[in-house]
Amino acid sequence: MQPDQISIRRPTAVFRPKESAPTFNLDRPIKGMKVGIRTDQFWRSWLDVADVWSDLLKKDGATPVVLRVGEQTGEEGQHTKDLVDAWAGSVDCAVVGLAN
Repeated sequence: MQPDQISIRRPTAVFRPKESAPTFNLDRPIKGMKVGIRTDQFWRSWLDVADVWSDLLKKDGATPVVLRVGEQTGEEGQHTKDLVDAWAGSVDCAVVGLAN
């Protein structure tokens, strides 16, 4: 290499294949379905998103069933788990959060 030349190295890592979360398809129209939307008191922006989803579901003929849960641990956590279990058994499908 000459003194007035430089060598540029570009160590680029090999990227792994992009992984994504599984998606689900109802394979039927949403009209007439009971669609659960789970929210919690700590994620305030999701409450707004859940309201929008509820409105859109109603427009498409579905019945939104919103569940707002509280604490996840201790005695209150057990109560939350019981609520979620009962709610999950009462809906046809559910949205429990985005990017959770």
